[in-house]
Amino acid sequence: MDHVEEIKQKLDIVNIIGEYLELKKAGSNFKGRCPFHNEKTPSFVVSPDRQMFHCFGCGEGGDMFTFIQKQEGLEFPEALRILANKAGVEIERFDPRVTSQKNRLIEVCEATTEFWQRQLKESSGEKASDYIVARKLTSETIESFKLGYAPESWDLTMKYLHDAKFNETEIFKAGLTVKKDRGTGYYDRFRDRIIFPIQDVHANVVGFTGRTMKEDEGAKYINTPEGPIYHKSKVLYGLDKAKQAIRKAKYVVVVEGNMDVITAHQAGYKNVVACSGTALTIDQILLIKRFTDNVALCFDSDDAGQMAAKRSIDLLYEAEVNIKIVELVKGKDPDECINLDVKAWEQSLREAKTAMQYYFDKHLTNDNLDNISKKKEIVKLLLQEINKLKDKIEQDHWLKKLAQILQVEARLLWESLPQAKSNLMKTRVVAPEQKDVQSSVKVDKSRDVQLLERVLTIIINHPKLIGYAQEYLLPDHMIVGDLKTFYKNLILYYNEDKQGLSQKTINQRLETETQEISQSYLNSLILNIEEAYEEFSDEQIRQELIELIIAYKKYYFEQQIKNLNSQLAVLESQNDAQVVEDHLKKIIAFSEQLALLK
Repeated sequence: MDHVEEIKQKLDIVNIIGEYLELKKAGSNFKGRCPFHNEKTPSFVVSPDRQMFHCFGCGEGGDMFTFIQKQEGLEFPEALRILANKAGVEIERFDPRVTSQKNRLIEVCEATTEFWQRQLKESSGEKASDYIVARKLTSETIESFKLGYAPESWDLTMKYLHDAKFNETEIFKAGLTVKKDRGTGYYDRFRDRIIFPIQDVHANVVGFTGRTMKEDEGAKYINTPEGPIYHKSKVLYGLDKAKQAIRKAKYVVVVEGNMDVITAHQAGYKNVVACSGTALTIDQILLIKRFTDNVALCFDSDDAGQMAAKRSIDLLYEAEVNIKIVELVKGKDPDECINLDVKAWEQSLREAKTAMQYYFDKHLTNDNLDNISKKKEIVKLLLQEINKLKDKIEQDHWLKKLAQILQVEARLLWESLPQAKSNLMKTRVVAPEQKDVQSSVKVDKSRDVQLLERVLTIIINHPKLIGYAQEYLLPDHMIVGDLKTFYKNLILYYNEDKQGLSQKTINQRLETETQEISQSYLNSLILNIEEAYEEFSDEQIRQELIELIIAYKKYYFEQQIKNLNSQLAVLESQNDAQVVEDHLKKIIAFSEQLALLK
């Protein structure tokens, strides 16, 4: 039987799509809100009889393969692999329908995982095995999370993969090797480390975290770099094993570390995932929202953990997710808490607070309320947090509670609320005062200006990327007068001194030679990098630049098409066929360019 037909016979499209959205019985079919366009009234229909879906709102439709491709942004080979795994259908490694770069890299990672799992059981992995056992992990847990050991060798893993018929380029792109500084060739990235394979939501191994076995090692943990299949901001450790438990519990616990997840799962708390030591990202939140709208954050109590928690809370508010904060009764992290006393973990979850109650308890202490300057500072901070709440009734509740504590009228606090702002879509570049901005750069920024400012923020702070921006975003595409001149000058500086151009030298040139925009506006672009892209690696910065340029060009072409279409009716009424034809050619040209970006 053909693999595709075998998969379709073994899987039900209702169950597949039901993993992504809520479906309700409607006669012989199922109905839900379409994931491909915004709608309030469900018009997305799934037919179990025909094993097809169709949206009567936007027109999208197809089979389970079409849905996975559209929903996950994949090509057919990746969709085939995902559904084959779900169906338990074996597909040959070199089947041309499943062969793609992404699938080959996943195969590299999975072959490596199996190799390292075996190494953990060898005599060379005894020290690593002893460490894992000392962390109280059972053999079942070790197997479930595919823990392994990367041997202390410069090329043993690489040689194994060569023998398994993977080439150097595939191994390197999977993040498993590093190019030698001198000469040619590669060496193993992970050496003498306990390995935690990172699996995506479909249980494909896409990356690794390695913990050193050496006390004097500089980096305690190293991770797979960003690449074609591994994007740290889009993966949640343990989600592949947690998703059913999350649906059942109707909430997810988000922790920081891999061991926190593993220990929690072993103790029976399987609705736990990790964001791997950083704040949640928008992509991770959207991933969570497939399974629940209720999130409990349990981050470390140190400054880094609390900062990550605050950034996560802000994004969760924007995504209209219900948030609770878990404060541990014992231990510094969930792993330690569970090992010390599992009842303390249960109590911590049971006593989790809403994010706003957490802020109130943290800041409204007797010491703060007795000091008028501290009191004003804390009230300002709490009003900013209350302002982020989307629900006006919830806002009213917390304003009244704050008014009661402060013994002031709630009306005064309502009047003191800052203007509501969207954190997800707004530019992170701080807008200068109106008086400091040239006339063509408005404080009330349009979408194109927001995107351009973010592009400028990146290339000013990473001058080596100016050449990359120059290749993909020509100055003629810039439709804002002064920013266009400013961007052209950046390209000019880059082409004059490609080798010697650094962040310091370009900032000096901008400060002394730039006249297109004000100094304060320039400063906001230069300094904003820390706030907007604080935790981004060089590769993440480059990827962000690509996405911003694509988003800007899409917006630009869409606006051009919109403007030309609005003029078309007037031109047609003038009965000049040549003018109309020329106008249509422009619309077609812009449409073709837009299509290339989608």
